[in-house]
Parts: sequence; C-alpha cells; structure tokens
Amino acid sequence: MMETMAAELTARPGATMAQLAAAAGISRATLHRRFPSRDALVEHLARTAAAAVVEAVAAARPDEGPAVAACERLVAALVPLGARFAFLLRESGELDLLPDVGAARGALDDAVAGLVRRGRADGTFRTDLPEPYLARLVPVAVFTAWEAVQAGELGWSVAADAAVSTLLAGITP
Repeated sequence: MMETMAAELTARPGATMAQLAAAAGISRATLHRRFPSRDALVEHLARTAAAAVVEAVAAARPDEGPAVAACERLVAALVPLGARFAFLLRESGELDLLPDVGAARGALDDAVAGLVRRGRADGTFRTDLPEPYLARLVPVAVFTAWEAVQAGELGWSVAADAAVSTLLAGITP
C-alpha cells in the first residue's frame, strides 16, 4: 500500500487523499483513519523512504573495495527501493527539514560523492567532467531504472544491472 502511494505521489505530486486511497485500493475513510491529513501521509512516506535509503546505503558499503564494485553494490541496493526512492528524490524542500529525511538525503549524497571521489582518484571514473556532475548521475540512473520498470520496459530482475551498466558506461573513461 505505501509503495503504491509513493508511486502515485511521484507520478502525481498533487494527488489528493481520495486519489491516493483509490490508487492503494482502500477507502478514503480507511486512509484518513491511518493518516489524519495528506501532510501526515507525505511525512510518513518521506520518513520511511529515508530510513530505507539509509539502510540500503549502509548495506552497500560504498566506501569499501574498488569503486566500480562499490557503485554496483550501491545501485543494486537502491533500485529495489523503487517508488520510495523515487518519492524521496522528487520530494524536497520542507521534507528535507525533517531531521531524519534531511540526514538520509545527506547520507546518500555523501556516500555517492565519496564514491565518485575515490573512483576519480584511482582513475576508475572520468576526470574530464566535474565531480558533482558525476555524482548526480548515480541517483538519476536508479530513478530511471524505476521509471523503466513502471513503464513495463524493464523487469525488476534486470533493472539494477541495466542501471549499473548504463551508469558505468557514462562515468568510466
């Protein structure tokens, strides 16, 4: 249910509680019993997505081993988060002011930046493009894989591999 609502909010950021309930296959009254307002629902989704991202980044150990292997692990850990990851990327501003949400986005940004920095330093990743540009490509690859699954262009079983191979083709010399 939460994954469905995160996907709906990612696709339609202005979705109403009634639309979110319909997408999740529940009544509006049921949704309102769990979340008294749209803001409460969005905050809950952001917090649970943030926790999932923190857990995935920690499990991927992006600061260990060769940069390419670390990149593969990180992307493979994030792609299965699907709509929750996409929702967290799309939502910004006020939700980033929530300590756990802002910290999760910061942890992701720091992990990716550190990974790119390591890869550039050892010659694994391109040095002809700015480091922040390369770092932006990692979450974009993950988000694009999720979008391709949503569109029926890729299956979940190949989405992470497709994201990794496409990403590495662009960031390695």
